[in-house]
Amino acid sequence: MPERRGPASGVERAQRTLAAMAATVIGLTALAIVALLVCRAVNVPQSAFTSGPLQLLAVLPLPGLAIGLVLLLVVIVVSAVSRARSQRP
Repeated sequence: MPERRGPASGVERAQRTLAAMAATVIGLTALAIVALLVCRAVNVPQSAFTSGPLQLLAVLPLPGLAIGLVLLLVVIVVSAVSRARSQRP
């Protein structure tokens, strides 16, 4: 039978939240890139990307990947610090 733990501590909850945020941002950015590739494949004119919802789609990948990378690095650092603290006598 699996071992049951008590309620998650604040650090574990923060790690899960940061990981979910990173995955969401990176996933949305990947979807935006795929959507841009599809738009270009079906010959959507370049002028369509200067206004409206396609403008957001065209701008989203660059800051999205940067924010996702920063969130991923934060998750790694928080996890490493948490493990180091738990290993201390």
